[in-house]
Amino acid sequence: MPRRASSSGVNIGQMAGIAAAILGFFVIAALLIKLIAGDMIGLGGNTKKRAPGSAAALSLTNYRENANSLRGNLYQVEGKIEEMLRWSENGRLLSFDATEGSGSIPVPIFVPSEFSTVNLERGAEMRIVVQVDREGMLVAKSIDN
Repeated sequence: MPRRASSSGVNIGQMAGIAAAILGFFVIAALLIKLIAGDMIGLGGNTKKRAPGSAAALSLTNYRENANSLRGNLYQVEGKIEEMLRWSENGRLLSFDATEGSGSIPVPIFVPSEFSTVNLERGAEMRIVVQVDREGMLVAKSIDN
């Protein structure tokens, strides 16, 4: 008995599956392009930046125990300049006697050269908004005398 020819065409289910796979590929590709290229040119999804004045107070004990856990965040530090540790064309490194509660702890703060017009003298009391950089160093973002 001769065999019947089987249908060699593509059925509807296979076509729907292929269309869904192609659509999914384009959606994922678009999201990756937005994520990668958008962040490179400043068009990323989270463009809101927190104002320096709204930064939370830095927990000095948390900073002393593990500064790396605070990386990338903005904090406020109040106290007085204890000593000028280093001066270079990139900025100044201060020993800052930061107050927290009833005590104070000296912390290093790097003040970039963009604040070169600010008078930073020993004993001056001020509030500094800092960002914890990749190495755990405090970098000044805003200075209020």
